[in-house]
Amino acid sequence: MLAALWFPAMMAASHEWRHGEYYAYGWMVPPAALWLTARRWREQPSLVPGVGMKPLVFWLAILAPWFLVLRMLGHVDPLWRLPMLLSGATALVASHVWACGSAGWRGCTTMAWITLLWLSALPWPSVLETRIIEFLTGAVIALAADWFQLAGHPVEVMGDRLRLHEMTVAVTDGCSGIRSFQSFIMATWFFAELQRLRVERALMLLVFACGVAFLVNSCRACALAWIRFEHGEAAFHRAHDWLGLAAFIVSAGLFYWFSGVLAAKPGLKTVRTLQSR
Repeated sequence: MLAALWFPAMMAASHEWRHGEYYAYGWMVPPAALWLTARRWREQPSLVPGVGMKPLVFWLAILAPWFLVLRMLGHVDPLWRLPMLLSGATALVASHVWACGSAGWRGCTTMAWITLLWLSALPWPSVLETRIIEFLTGAVIALAADWFQLAGHPVEVMGDRLRLHEMTVAVTDGCSGIRSFQSFIMATWFFAELQRLRVERALMLLVFACGVAFLVNSCRACALAWIRFEHGEAAFHRAHDWLGLAAFIVSAGLFYWFSGVLAAKPGLKTVRTLQSR
């Protein structure tokens, strides 16, 4: 039933996963979310309600036409994000009502990280995504320009370009770090549920992930600009992909380390308490 609720939204979002620039990680979300849900249900069987035939037919009669309308709208324009987001909102409300009806308020809150994981596979509203990309791009350019000026290189900022003498480097949307930013938000919800993090620790992990993604990507942008200014365009193109891979590996390693630190703290506290007794 949970897969059926989220299937229309995931089906609509798969167009962005295939053809979009920033959402390729979406293919990993449905299997990960279903695995975490099954894991949670094995530990808390009360989350699985006994659904009678009449309530099931009633909810199917209501939701099926609504999902069909949204699917038709998405079929008309696969890039239109509103039907995807409405499908996701419908699945969010229905799945939490289901969990709340079977296990009470605690059952509803128990599914929070899994629900956020499902939602992370959906593309963000275009206005929000554009504003975040503009902010990240401007911040990366400003940080790179400051770094070069501190190093004694009179770099000028010209829109989305860095200029040194007659050489320029363009900081495109893809270089803003938006891919890392979005994928690490998704990873935050996955690890929050996997390691049973409390709300405050999950938020700490989210802030750390976003900060690391930005700083590491800024270092990558500075390194690429330096290579372009010092060694030419050919060296810049050769270094572009492997520096991007190196930045992702460093960010992922730091993220995994910090998530382990947050998950280990409750266990260490328990051990110390038992030893003191």
